[in-house]
Amino acid sequence: MKSLGRTLVTAGAAAVLCVGLPLDARAAEGLLFYTSEYGPIVLENPTDGLCYSVGNAQDPQNSTDRVATFYSAKQCGGDATRLKPGEDGLLAFASVRFTR
Repeated sequence: MKSLGRTLVTAGAAAVLCVGLPLDARAAEGLLFYTSEYGPIVLENPTDGLCYSVGNAQDPQNSTDRVATFYSAKQCGGDATRLKPGEDGLLAFASVRFTR
């Protein structure tokens, strides 16, 4: 019986590996520069898909290899403006998310 249990556990583990596990979080490579109410800020290698609430911010410069979407409200809500890699903008924003 122990042999059957081990076989089932091994087969289950093999099935999970074949189907795949969730990939680790990917990060944009590069820097996002912006101005906050406290002065200049640099966000380094931000994680894809994660919403960064940044408070009252403005004038972003997207020096990452991902598209950055800037939102007018916290938690990536409100109006959205996208900046491609290498672009900068004269806009105010409260949160940002990076995507491929």
